[in-house]
Amino acid sequence: MSVVNTIERLAKWAGENICEKVRLKLPAEDSGNESYNQRYELVTPAAFAMFVPENDRLPPGVKSNVPSLCVRLLEGSDSLTENKGRLRVQMGFSAWDTGCHGKDIFRPKVGNPGAFEQPPPQEAAGCFTRSGDGWRDAWNFVDTALRAIESTETMDGIRLVKEEGIQFGPLKEQEAIPDLYPLWFAWLTFTVEYPIARSHSWDCLL
Repeated sequence: MSVVNTIERLAKWAGENICEKVRLKLPAEDSGNESYNQRYELVTPAAFAMFVPENDRLPPGVKSNVPSLCVRLLEGSDSLTENKGRLRVQMGFSAWDTGCHGKDIFRPKVGNPGAFEQPPPQEAAGCFTRSGDGWRDAWNFVDTALRAIESTETMDGIRLVKEEGIQFGPLKEQEAIPDLYPLWFAWLTFTVEYPIARSHSWDCLL
């Protein structure tokens, strides 16, 4: 199994077992800094391998590079005596959220205790509270990933090395968490193991 094959399979597994369970905000195309209260849609985050492409190089069917999950290789090692390789892998998570939009609001439904409803579209369109609470979207994304990874032994046949645990944290620059509003980032790392299968061809000089 090659390093390339392993990373691609992990990205595919993440797309099916993590991203498909998540719906995050995607801004409307006309939402700029002065129009954060514009409409948005909820989308399934894309899963990428190694790098997050710019929006002009996205694969078919993907509308934006945020929200997304990216599977990256941090480092690897091969044990020649055990014919096994290990990869230290990082999953990077990104989300976009400017605050509380009108259709994020659910209020008790009159005459139906225990039920909730959203404001009418016309009312919801005018309701927007800018805030820094969008970090919750990124960390709910991470929580979904943790549940998926911790509940499996293998990812598309690739063994999770559970004895090395999972580490996670926010994106940092010089040990500080940068303010990149309205974008939010987090990461987690873990180790996987795969069998080494090498084929050699030898040229005989006569």
